[in-house]
Amino acid sequence: MGNKLNGSLGLKRSLRNWIVVISFLSPAVLLYGIFMVIPIWEAIRLSFYDWNGSLTADLNFVGLRNYTETLGDPIFFLAFQHNVYWMVFDLIVMVLPVLLLAVMISKVKRGKLFFRAGYYLPAVLSLPVVAVLWGKIYDPLIGPINVFLRAIGLDFLALNWLGNPWTVLTSLAIAGVWAFYGLYMILFLAGLQNIDYSLYEAADIDGAGPIRKFWSITVPSLKNTMNVIISLVIINGFKSFGIVWIMTMGGPFYKSELLATYIYKAAFINNKFSYGSAGAVMLALVVVILTILFNSTREKGD
Repeated sequence: MGNKLNGSLGLKRSLRNWIVVISFLSPAVLLYGIFMVIPIWEAIRLSFYDWNGSLTADLNFVGLRNYTETLGDPIFFLAFQHNVYWMVFDLIVMVLPVLLLAVMISKVKRGKLFFRAGYYLPAVLSLPVVAVLWGKIYDPLIGPINVFLRAIGLDFLALNWLGNPWTVLTSLAIAGVWAFYGLYMILFLAGLQNIDYSLYEAADIDGAGPIRKFWSITVPSLKNTMNVIISLVIINGFKSFGIVWIMTMGGPFYKSELLATYIYKAAFINNKFSYGSAGAVMLALVVVILTILFNSTREKGD
């Protein structure tokens, strides 16, 4: 009788715990399902149809035609190359240089809060504001870059940065770096605070210099933080849209076209929603595959 009573009480306690867990998780799961799962499913489903966005139009099943047409479009592969360039540029500029900046700020004795807030400020601005700001900076006539170059006698270097096919993509990538480096710097600063200071004291006793301590203590201790930042850089490198769309809309001559702008034009300008959905699905697959490859490579290295 006692065993049955204990079992009944244990079952009720377990059921009560499950109810508490579900009550906490259900709002988040509901919102995630409405705003993430359902749109993703609809995008995948529409990619197999021919739909122009009209509510009165019939959905004509076309199978993989949208995917084959997308893969056969040279502009799609050009946009993919631009995204790869953007990602590699961000990895070069955003990881090690931002880590060095975070280390220098962490060594500041006075005014550390000022430097943290100042360097983080660009991350607070919305991307449209960043795009308008950098559009003025790159202005060929009144932009401070060209004004400075003309003032020091380097008129031949004063270019139309956003109108030149050879400089437009790098110029946009620099604006993107400026918008996000503050976020990554804060992550590195948080990681630096978790490093055991006794390791540096032991290195000082052994006579290690600043460079040796950086590569032998700081970088290995920040491995997890660096993995997170590299993953974010890879994802953001393929998600870039706002800055490019506001500043150039993918021009001139598709020289700044990215996958996101290509998909947006297909869906919302050319009214080829199914075609744009197919491109969005392939973009998502690229991001997922690259992230998995990076994490699997990291785990093998560990």
